[in-house]
Amino acid sequence: MLILNIFNICLIYKMVLYATTDNGAVVKVIADEQGDLKTQSYLEQQTTGQVKIGTTEAGVVQGGEGAGMIAADPNDRLGWLFTKDIAGTGKFNYWYYGEGNQALTLEDLTNLNAIITVDTYTTTGSLPFFNVYTKSQGSGDAGAPAFPYHSKITYGLTAGQHIVLGESIQGWAGTTKPINHPGKRFVEFNTKTVEGTALPAEEIWFITFHTDSSAPLGTQILTQEIGYSALGVGISTIEPINVRLGLIG
Repeated sequence: MLILNIFNICLIYKMVLYATTDNGAVVKVIADEQGDLKTQSYLEQQTTGQVKIGTTEAGVVQGGEGAGMIAADPNDRLGWLFTKDIAGTGKFNYWYYGEGNQALTLEDLTNLNAIITVDTYTTTGSLPFFNVYTKSQGSGDAGAPAFPYHSKITYGLTAGQHIVLGESIQGWAGTTKPINHPGKRFVEFNTKTVEGTALPAEEIWFITFHTDSSAPLGTQILTQEIGYSALGVGISTIEPINVRLGLIG
């Protein structure tokens, strides 16, 4: 009788899988609790942070703007509801970039994004926009001494972009679309205005999301989430950075 001793040899490999979405975004592929492979965007629909209205942190994000005009939505929609119900220069101005231990540069930034609902529309002045400010360099700054940014890049919407009142959309600007939120239509902030040099190596100072002080009376916008994405160029990471700040009413 021939007896064979069979030894099972198990080789364990650690692999990190990435996939490219239809819009060109690079996302990690990971296993869910049942062992099925899913994209990280499918499994991670939660924000990376949140700020509740009325808190000290909310005051920092709001930057002192929009007093009395920003509130929780009376219909229980998620987000902060801005209503310009008083004539004048009232606006919202949400500040949401924090540097951490390494500065991002303009070439690191791949997109800006926001989940918003436009409730009223009169002109393009009713619509919000993104600003990216870079740090002062001591000379050649585009900003005034009271706010000495070196460069400012503004991304806005043209009248040709299709805005449906009451629709929750995923607005974005940049070189690549952000991670998709299921059920949200992408709308690109398709105008770009530059003050200053805006060179790729300039370090980012602030990122903000606004309405204009000249927005028409009755402007009403719900902002559920604001964020940005970056991919390491001047920073020491090969992992995509996806910051998504939820605004809690």
